[in-house]
Amino acid sequence: MRQDSIKGLDAILKANNKYLTSSSKEKTEACDKCNWIITRVFQGMSKRDKESSDKYYVNISSAELKKYLGTREYKSIISLLIETSILKPNHKYSTGKFSKSYRLTNYAFEKGIIDVEISSPAFKKRLHQIAEKDFKEITIDPLLKKILDNTAKLIVVEQDSYYKDKLLVLTEEEMDDDIDPEDKLMERRRQYFRYKTFYEEFKLLNESASSFELFKSKAYQSPTIAKSGRIYHTAASIPKHIRKSMRVVGGHNIWEVDMTAAQPTLLMLEWLKSNNSNKPEYRLCLKLILKGRIYQYIQENSEYFNALGYSNLKKEVLQALYEPNINSQRNESLNKLFPSFMQWVNKLKNKDYRIASQIGQSLEAKIFVEVYRNLPDDIFHLVIHDSILCL
Repeated sequence: MRQDSIKGLDAILKANNKYLTSSSKEKTEACDKCNWIITRVFQGMSKRDKESSDKYYVNISSAELKKYLGTREYKSIISLLIETSILKPNHKYSTGKFSKSYRLTNYAFEKGIIDVEISSPAFKKRLHQIAEKDFKEITIDPLLKKILDNTAKLIVVEQDSYYKDKLLVLTEEEMDDDIDPEDKLMERRRQYFRYKTFYEEFKLLNESASSFELFKSKAYQSPTIAKSGRIYHTAASIPKHIRKSMRVVGGHNIWEVDMTAAQPTLLMLEWLKSNNSNKPEYRLCLKLILKGRIYQYIQENSEYFNALGYSNLKKEVLQALYEPNINSQRNESLNKLFPSFMQWVNKLKNKDYRIASQIGQSLEAKIFVEVYRNLPDDIFHLVIHDSILCL
């Protein structure tokens, strides 16, 4: 079993008197437990929502810390990493609401994230026993088992140089914008090590399609099923450049079955089910859905959206559909193109602006997850929110 660590960690820890006076066996186990925290926080930072304001802090409950590090020891391990400037705590927390949170410091990233083996036999045994128990619990659910089994079949085929050169150096343009260069450097470092983790872990798994080996790897992320029905899991978190370099065991290509303009389409279909009084708009929407031309039509027939590139166009359309403000320029621009449809959307948002988003995401999840659930087990396939990867 492997963990993330900081280059020269042992020398850094020796600056702490408590660590220095420990026995050799205690030092080995303490170092492994420090690496567990480093791995847990780093992987949490890798999953961080880009729009989040938490500045990379990762919530870790005391129950989880006790489970892995021991009831008596976890506080001393956390203190050791804080005192040696590897870990920074966020002192804002609320008992019963949200846990204490931590982030790796820029000092830790400057030292470098490295991959290490677990040295302590006792700690290795503890992690293996926890993994076996958790693996059995996860794979009871047939859907989650299918996702895990198929993810384990993925391999990477490209050399690592194709992503490394792009992720660390800030351009002059990036340095000149309004974002704090220190935060930007942290983001770039986070991206770099995130890519590195996924690449190296799947490279190691190239010779194995074992679900349990994937489960124990640093790339594995516990699946969660949102209220909308969306499933968040390891494959859905793989960075796009890594995913593009992937094949199925045996070197077979992967194809992506996607849905054009998924959420606008699904919202329009929901509207069409009960609103056909405006015949011209009804026929227009149905035609655009069948031809997959919703975004193209919006761009070609709106002065506001015409000035945007495709990625910004998509973002603006979704914001118009889901933001609380029904008087924004983008909302009004969509309203000119689809007055009856947007009247329906805005009426939903007047009750609760989250309703439209919940409808879109729930319908999307229902389609893709249910299709995935019923695909034959002997065909490789993975559901990734609004698309399905298959062999």
